[in-house]
Amino acid sequence: MFSRLFPVVLLVAGLSGCSDADENRPVVKAASPAAAKPAVPAPVTVNSRDVAIVLDSGEDAVSLVDLHQYKELSKFNIGKEPHHLMATPDDRYLIVANAVSNNLVFLDPHTGEIQRRLADISDPYQLGFSPDQKWFVTVSLRLDRVDIYKAADFSLVKRLKLGKAPSHLTFDSGSSTVFVTLQDSDEIAAISLADQKLLWKMPVGKTPAGIRMTPGDKYLLVGAMGKNFVDVIDWRAQKSVKHVVTGEGAHQFQPRGDGRHVFVSNRVAGSVCEMDETNLTVGRCFKVPGGPDCMEVSKDGKELWVTSRWIKRVHVVDIGSGEIRHAIPVGRSPHGVYFFSHAARS
Repeated sequence: MFSRLFPVVLLVAGLSGCSDADENRPVVKAASPAAAKPAVPAPVTVNSRDVAIVLDSGEDAVSLVDLHQYKELSKFNIGKEPHHLMATPDDRYLIVANAVSNNLVFLDPHTGEIQRRLADISDPYQLGFSPDQKWFVTVSLRLDRVDIYKAADFSLVKRLKLGKAPSHLTFDSGSSTVFVTLQDSDEIAAISLADQKLLWKMPVGKTPAGIRMTPGDKYLLVGAMGKNFVDVIDWRAQKSVKHVVTGEGAHQFQPRGDGRHVFVSNRVAGSVCEMDETNLTVGRCFKVPGGPDCMEVSKDGKELWVTSRWIKRVHVVDIGSGEIRHAIPVGRSPHGVYFFSHAARS
């Protein structure tokens, strides 16, 4: 275990945000700690310099997937209920948040090998660093709480009790505010980072999950997982200005990398749609079965990798044709997915 004084030069390079659900139901609260499970082999040395790293939340494990042969290479225990992950801006580490183990694990982003662990981060379901790298924020879905830490040393500054099941987060570009979806309260909350105080709450579409700031900090996009739309929020006026219909169970966002479009996963509909963030319209949609959740886009912009939470698969979609090219078996309830050679986070 490494020191809590581990130097931080972190910024949000991309979040994999997804609400907790099991394989049989579209929406459930976070699962309680699982009973003892069969041991999973330790990670093996991967010859390839770049693998897909998939969080198997239901098995407390990580699957390493060959990006070229489209098959699982190995699997290893990581900690209890790993849900989300993010890379450091220098790409030196990939951070995995273990919600029930109350820790962060730092991986080699190329091979997935464990580098170090950081203990005493309480229930980190979703996580992020403010753009100015001053604050580290986690949401505790099980505990109805948001925790704010100093990014320099991960020392806890403030714990705020919010509505039910805080789920996902995003920041404004000026690092003044963090916005959090409250999944079971059907709200979003705005928190001042300077004084760690709640600024406001407002109602949004039912069971809000993913949340994203559009370019220029104009709008917040909120996936209404209990409905079939993305709720577009004028956050300065604290009002909804548009519902962009994408599909039942609108859930999470992934930038395409062109500075204009994002993909939206629709859990219940079993689809992914491409949304234009400039004119707030939906373009193409394509089928992805099994509860599509987290996503990653290849650097060349040709492939979209999607975790399917309910059927233990990662689907690889040809973005040009919208067709599924590969269905890769992985562990139970796959959630976050990442690979080093990804598209720009814009």
